[in-house]
Amino acid sequence: DEADCSGGCGERRAAAAYPAEPGPWRCTKCEKLIGCEVIARRGREYERGVVQQRDRNSQLLVQWWEEAATGSNEKGLAPEWVAERHAALAAPADGERVRRGMAVLAEWVDGRFYCATVQGGAAQARVLLQFEDGLRYEAGLDALRPLLDKPLLQAAHSPPSFAVREPRSSLQRMLPADLPSARAAGYGPLAQSMDRLEAVWRCSGTWRVEHEVADICGLFICRDFLSPAEVAAFRLVFAAHQGWAMYQWGTIGRKKELASILQRIDFGLDDMTAEGVAAQSKSFTRAIGRHQQRLIQLLEARMRQVFALAGLWRECDVNMMQLSQIPGGQCLGHHFDRRDKWQEGIASVAWSETAGQEDSRGDEWTLGMQCGPSNNVQRQVQLPMPAGAAYILSKRAQGRTAWCSRHKVAHESCACCWQHGVWNEKSALTRQSITMRVYDEEW
Repeated sequence: DEADCSGGCGERRAAAAYPAEPGPWRCTKCEKLIGCEVIARRGREYERGVVQQRDRNSQLLVQWWEEAATGSNEKGLAPEWVAERHAALAAPADGERVRRGMAVLAEWVDGRFYCATVQGGAAQARVLLQFEDGLRYEAGLDALRPLLDKPLLQAAHSPPSFAVREPRSSLQRMLPADLPSARAAGYGPLAQSMDRLEAVWRCSGTWRVEHEVADICGLFICRDFLSPAEVAAFRLVFAAHQGWAMYQWGTIGRKKELASILQRIDFGLDDMTAEGVAAQSKSFTRAIGRHQQRLIQLLEARMRQVFALAGLWRECDVNMMQLSQIPGGQCLGHHFDRRDKWQEGIASVAWSETAGQEDSRGDEWTLGMQCGPSNNVQRQVQLPMPAGAAYILSKRAQGRTAWCSRHKVAHESCACCWQHGVWNEKSALTRQSITMRVYDEEW
């Protein structure tokens, strides 16, 4: 006589070979999995649930928890069959089982799990991962969950493949792999963050716009451009980007006490050099990917709607986007964006990396406007800006050659146009911002 596994997996054993046992018999794997909490794929995302049954095709019947909606572990959604290769035990990984090249689920900064591949060891007993969308990320072992298509019990003598950390620079840990990954188009933190942004994005509303602010020709400001929910989503979008380039333009201030420093990622056309980078220098401009294009489309549509009086980009579409970060206590000194390189209209929106004490969108910062060169300043204006505010520089506020009475080009100074700068010295929080421009392809 033979006995079938009561877990439903189809495994059988000879009844005579084993002593009688009370209750239904289960195989080793069903005994370990059925009734256990797992994290399993549901659509494109991974959710928590409990295994109810296994079948002979290595699938699990998972009863989902309605955790995302209720904040509790109450069972509420219909059970679904999920392949074991798309599921992991909810308990943290055993460090002895983690190997280079292993597929795991990893918890990211948003508290959700994503499929990733172990790349190797990192500092402070952490592991270097690469998500399916190409993002590299360092995580502790407590954030990892090995997928179930690997043996549940591995030989105890198998040594970890990265017990000794390989020397790696911090830059190497930030940058994507040299060769494109076949899985780079997968669903990962960036796609999820963009989905979340689109879910909270307001396609219509009422926004108050100030124009010709402080009698500056071409300066437009909207102080409530982003909602708190939109800012929270933007923070995750920034966290899902990597490979920030550092730019520094010395120090400014009466006692040279402020560093003029900026972290940036520039997206644009193949032949475009980043703003502030000499044409003969190496440019770090990246091609606009599909998720960056989603971001541009959202912002461009609202910018056109809110700043209709500015007449933004009448005969063209945005083809350049710059993500920027200015640490607390630092600034970006007065400057022109190249005067003959960009078409009419430069749009920016900014917030803080974390919530401020009075505003969940972050701390106030200062937009500085200066007319005339530093040795012949005609006028200076300091404009306090709340987190979530957006502004447009055009005409003489942008300093375009076409509006300059002396037709100055590049970064040349004049006495009729305005330079702009950003001061974040009163905050301890990093200021994050997105700037959009239209590159003049005939430049």
